[in-house]
Amino acid sequence: MKNVKMIGLVVGMMLLFTGLFTGCKGSSTQKEPPVEDILKAVQEAYGEDYLPDSDLDEEMLSQLLGIDTSLMESFAAQMPMISAHPDRVVIAKAAEGKGDELEKELQRVRTALVEDQMIYPMNIAKTQACQVVRKGDYVALLLVGAVDMREDATEEEQLSFAKEEVQKAVDAFEGCF
Repeated sequence: MKNVKMIGLVVGMMLLFTGLFTGCKGSSTQKEPPVEDILKAVQEAYGEDYLPDSDLDEEMLSQLLGIDTSLMESFAAQMPMISAHPDRVVIAKAAEGKGDELEKELQRVRTALVEDQMIYPMNIAKTQACQVVRKGDYVALLLVGAVDMREDATEEEQLSFAKEEVQKAVDAFEGCF
Protein backbone atom coordinates (compact mmCIF):
# COMPACT_ATOMS: atom_id res chain seq x y z
CA MET A 1 0.00 0.00 0.00
CA LYS A 2 2.88 2.33 0.85
CA ASN A 3 4.50 1.61 -2.52
CA VAL A 4 1.29 2.52 -4.38
CA LYS A 5 1.04 5.82 -2.49
CA MET A 6 4.74 6.52 -3.13
CA ILE A 7 4.38 5.81 -6.86
CA GLY A 8 1.29 8.04 -6.98
CA LEU A 9 3.18 10.81 -5.19
CA VAL A 10 6.17 10.54 -7.53
CA VAL A 11 3.97 10.54 -10.64
CA GLY A 12 2.00 13.50 -9.30
CA MET A 13 5.20 15.44 -8.60
CA MET A 14 6.52 14.68 -12.08
CA LEU A 15 3.32 15.96 -13.66
CA LEU A 16 3.42 19.08 -11.52
CA PHE A 17 7.02 19.87 -12.45
CA THR A 18 6.40 19.12 -16.12
CA GLY A 19 3.48 21.55 -16.10
CA LEU A 20 5.50 24.22 -14.32
CA PHE A 21 8.45 23.98 -16.65
CA THR A 22 6.26 23.90 -19.74
CA GLY A 23 4.40 26.99 -18.56
CA CYS A 24 7.62 28.87 -17.90
CA LYS A 25 9.05 27.98 -21.25
CA GLY A 26 5.95 29.15 -23.07
CA SER A 27 5.72 32.45 -21.23
CA SER A 28 9.39 33.44 -21.02
CA THR A 29 10.48 32.87 -24.61
CA GLN A 30 9.06 34.17 -27.86
CA LYS A 31 7.81 31.48 -30.20
CA GLU A 32 9.80 31.03 -33.39
CA PRO A 33 7.34 29.26 -35.66
CA PRO A 34 8.33 27.99 -39.09
CA VAL A 35 7.32 30.47 -41.79
CA GLU A 36 5.21 27.73 -43.38
CA ASP A 37 3.10 27.56 -40.21
CA ILE A 38 2.53 31.32 -40.32
CA LEU A 39 1.49 31.09 -43.98
CA LYS A 40 -0.93 28.30 -43.09
CA ALA A 41 -2.48 30.48 -40.37
CA VAL A 42 -2.97 33.29 -42.90
CA GLN A 43 -4.53 30.86 -45.39
CA GLU A 44 -6.89 29.52 -42.74
CA ALA A 45 -7.97 33.05 -41.79
CA TYR A 46 -9.48 33.44 -45.28
CA GLY A 47 -10.68 29.99 -46.22
CA GLU A 48 -12.08 30.13 -49.76
CA ASP A 49 -11.30 33.86 -49.99
CA TYR A 50 -7.56 33.14 -50.01
CA LEU A 51 -6.59 33.73 -53.65
CA PRO A 52 -2.82 33.11 -53.81
CA ASP A 53 -2.37 29.59 -55.15
CA SER A 54 1.19 29.52 -56.48
CA ASP A 55 4.29 29.17 -54.34
CA LEU A 56 7.12 31.55 -55.10
CA ASP A 57 10.70 30.32 -55.00
CA GLU A 58 13.80 32.41 -54.45
CA GLU A 59 14.21 33.24 -58.14
CA MET A 60 10.58 34.32 -58.47
CA LEU A 61 10.79 36.53 -55.38
CA SER A 62 13.82 38.21 -56.87
CA GLN A 63 12.48 38.55 -60.43
CA LEU A 64 8.80 39.28 -59.82
CA LEU A 65 9.03 41.39 -56.69
CA GLY A 66 12.66 42.51 -56.72
CA ILE A 67 13.31 41.16 -53.23
CA ASP A 68 16.88 40.59 -52.08
CA THR A 69 16.53 37.04 -50.78
CA SER A 70 19.97 37.12 -49.13
CA LEU A 71 18.25 39.05 -46.32
CA MET A 72 16.15 35.98 -45.48
CA GLU A 73 16.97 32.89 -43.47
CA SER A 74 13.70 31.28 -44.60
CA PHE A 75 10.51 32.34 -46.34
CA ALA A 76 7.12 31.22 -47.57
CA ALA A 77 5.54 33.24 -50.36
CA GLN A 78 2.56 32.93 -52.65
CA MET A 79 0.62 34.84 -55.27
CA PRO A 80 -2.27 33.95 -57.57
CA MET A 81 -1.63 32.30 -60.88
CA ILE A 82 -4.26 34.62 -62.39
CA SER A 83 -2.67 38.04 -62.83
CA ALA A 84 -6.00 39.88 -62.47
CA HIS A 85 -5.56 39.62 -58.69
CA PRO A 86 -2.83 41.67 -56.96
CA ASP A 87 -2.63 39.36 -53.92
CA ARG A 88 0.81 38.59 -52.55
CA VAL A 89 1.86 37.04 -49.27
CA VAL A 90 5.52 36.99 -48.30
CA ILE A 91 6.44 35.77 -44.83
CA ALA A 92 10.12 35.70 -44.01
CA LYS A 93 12.46 35.16 -41.13
CA ALA A 94 15.36 37.56 -41.50
CA ALA A 95 18.92 36.35 -41.72
CA GLU A 96 21.00 37.06 -38.62
CA GLY A 97 21.10 40.84 -38.03
CA LYS A 98 19.12 41.64 -41.21
CA GLY A 99 15.66 42.32 -39.74
CA ASP A 100 15.72 46.08 -40.31
CA GLU A 101 17.00 45.67 -43.86
CA LEU A 102 14.38 43.05 -44.67
CA GLU A 103 11.61 45.24 -43.29
CA LYS A 104 12.82 48.15 -45.46
CA GLU A 105 13.00 45.84 -48.46
CA LEU A 106 9.40 44.70 -48.03
CA GLN A 107 8.28 48.32 -47.45
CA ARG A 108 9.96 49.20 -50.75
CA VAL A 109 8.05 46.38 -52.46
CA ARG A 110 4.81 47.63 -50.89
CA THR A 111 5.47 51.15 -52.15
CA ALA A 112 6.20 49.81 -55.64
CA LEU A 113 2.96 47.81 -55.62
CA VAL A 114 0.93 50.85 -54.54
CA GLU A 115 2.62 53.50 -56.69
CA ASP A 116 4.47 51.99 -59.61
CA GLN A 117 2.62 48.92 -60.78
CA MET A 118 -0.09 48.88 -63.38
CA ILE A 119 -3.13 47.50 -61.58
CA TYR A 120 -6.73 46.99 -62.54
CA PRO A 121 -9.00 49.75 -61.18
CA MET A 122 -10.94 47.15 -59.17
CA ASN A 123 -7.72 46.36 -57.23
CA ILE A 124 -6.66 49.90 -56.26
CA ALA A 125 -8.18 49.79 -52.76
CA LYS A 126 -6.88 46.29 -52.10
CA THR A 127 -3.36 47.30 -53.12
CA GLN A 128 -3.47 50.46 -51.00
CA ALA A 129 -4.50 48.36 -47.98
CA CYS A 130 -1.35 46.22 -48.26
CA GLN A 131 0.67 46.07 -45.02
CA VAL A 132 4.17 45.16 -43.95
CA VAL A 133 4.26 43.83 -40.40
CA ARG A 134 7.12 42.71 -38.20
CA LYS A 135 7.52 40.62 -35.08
CA GLY A 136 11.16 40.24 -34.03
CA ASP A 137 13.06 38.68 -36.93
CA TYR A 138 9.85 37.84 -38.81
CA VAL A 139 8.57 40.24 -41.46
CA ALA A 140 5.55 39.86 -43.72
CA LEU A 141 4.16 41.60 -46.79
CA LEU A 142 0.40 41.07 -46.72
CA LEU A 143 -1.68 41.97 -49.76
CA VAL A 144 -4.55 39.53 -49.46
CA GLY A 145 -8.25 39.21 -48.85
CA ALA A 146 -11.66 38.73 -50.34
CA VAL A 147 -12.66 40.65 -53.44
CA ASP A 148 -15.15 43.45 -52.79
CA MET A 149 -17.97 42.68 -55.22
CA ARG A 150 -20.06 45.77 -54.43
CA GLU A 151 -20.40 47.79 -57.61
CA ASP A 152 -21.97 50.78 -55.86
CA ALA A 153 -19.35 51.09 -53.07
CA THR A 154 -17.54 54.41 -52.79
CA GLU A 155 -13.73 54.53 -52.87
CA GLU A 156 -13.72 55.03 -49.10
CA GLU A 157 -15.96 52.00 -48.59
CA GLN A 158 -13.77 49.89 -50.87
CA LEU A 159 -10.65 50.94 -48.97
CA SER A 160 -12.31 50.23 -45.63
CA PHE A 161 -13.34 46.76 -46.83
CA ALA A 162 -9.82 46.05 -48.11
CA LYS A 163 -8.22 47.18 -44.84
CA GLU A 164 -10.55 44.91 -42.86
CA GLU A 165 -9.58 42.02 -45.12
CA VAL A 166 -5.83 42.63 -44.75
CA GLN A 167 -6.27 42.92 -40.99
CA LYS A 168 -7.28 39.24 -40.93
CA ALA A 169 -3.79 38.37 -42.22
CA VAL A 170 -2.14 40.73 -39.74
CA ASP A 171 -4.07 39.11 -36.88
CA ALA A 172 -3.18 35.60 -38.11
CA PHE A 173 0.51 36.58 -38.40
CA GLU A 174 0.61 38.11 -34.93
CA GLY A 175 -1.32 35.18 -33.45
CA CYS A 176 1.57 32.86 -34.32
CA PHE A 177 3.83 34.48 -31.71
